[in-house]
Amino acid sequence: MRWQEQLDSILAETVAGARERERHAFDRIAGPFARSVVLYGAGNLGRRTLRALRRHHLDPVAFADANPALDGKQVEGVPVYSPQAAAEKFGKSAVFVVCVWHPDRRHGVQDIINRLAGLGAERVTSFVPLFWKYAEALLPYFFWELPSNVLPHADRLRRACELLDSESRELFVSQLRFRIHADFANSGAVSALPAYFPKDLFALTADECFVDCGAFDGDTIQEFIQQSGGLFRRIVAFEPDPRNYDKLQAFLDADKRIKGRASIHKAGVREKAEMLRFSATGGDDAAIRHDGEIVIECETLDQAVGSLRPTLIKMDIEGSERPALTGGLQTIGKVHPILAVSVYHKPEDIWDLPLYMHELGPDSRLALRMYWRDGFDLVCYSVPRERMSAAA
Repeated sequence: MRWQEQLDSILAETVAGARERERHAFDRIAGPFARSVVLYGAGNLGRRTLRALRRHHLDPVAFADANPALDGKQVEGVPVYSPQAAAEKFGKSAVFVVCVWHPDRRHGVQDIINRLAGLGAERVTSFVPLFWKYAEALLPYFFWELPSNVLPHADRLRRACELLDSESRELFVSQLRFRIHADFANSGAVSALPAYFPKDLFALTADECFVDCGAFDGDTIQEFIQQSGGLFRRIVAFEPDPRNYDKLQAFLDADKRIKGRASIHKAGVREKAEMLRFSATGGDDAAIRHDGEIVIECETLDQAVGSLRPTLIKMDIEGSERPALTGGLQTIGKVHPILAVSVYHKPEDIWDLPLYMHELGPDSRLALRMYWRDGFDLVCYSVPRERMSAAA
């Protein structure tokens, strides 16, 4: 089997070999310019990288950014150039590090790398090899981790891959190679189907009780209403971020199609009822963090929705997916809902969450789908046999 051969090849690397590779990857790309760095992207990731480099006494020579409002200005004391101007000035004397990671369905980091090379930048890389070099300051970051810390989990990686359907195994292997080798040109196939409601896996019914954990501003609920044609039993949303909650409430209040059939919990979802610190950014990266500026209430699925007999539970909650599933053990075991769980927030999610979901539903089909480039919106599904699509 092709996927098995590829998986064996990836996992054949020794931990010692991975350590050697990650230690020298950036310097091999940068050549003589390892201390002459241009950061492409002056946003959050670029500024985070800048601060880490400064802690290692390395000051980038410039930012390159496509935002014309930043051209000619400074960000944290570093001059900002347009991509073309930066390539003209530093293309032969610096290494360009792409510090933008906001892909969509069609474009990703590799497109930026190609564009910079086309402008004349001779040495260009993604942020990942640089993060490997300065791992103590920059990793883990979402699912990015040192390859030498992933490879010891080879047995669980194999087991998780084997549990997936055939299409998903190919994607799993592509994602693993992508993460271990920072191969942005081959991160796996992007699904053209709606995220969380792939018709090739299951069909929505008029009795659907959709539970949206991490409802943000209602974007997924809006997609659910469209895909269901407005035929469903109930919607229950969880969104602890105050600004996102307000947007979500306004959306639900304005949509007459769902009047009386939707409710919102201004809370997070965890394994037990508790109060936790939360970083309320008002964006899709709002998350439970030990240094968060506000305190939020957290509930369990068993307590909050168990009596409603949910049929479809979606989770995109910035790394809290595992404890949220634990808090719904009784409900999941009793009513066997479809689970649609994001597996891209932590390094271990890609193997740990499928294995856990299999424990919760050993007779269900496990599938993996990616909806954006570069590993974003990577979702694992657990679909009970009676809910499987005829095409599945």
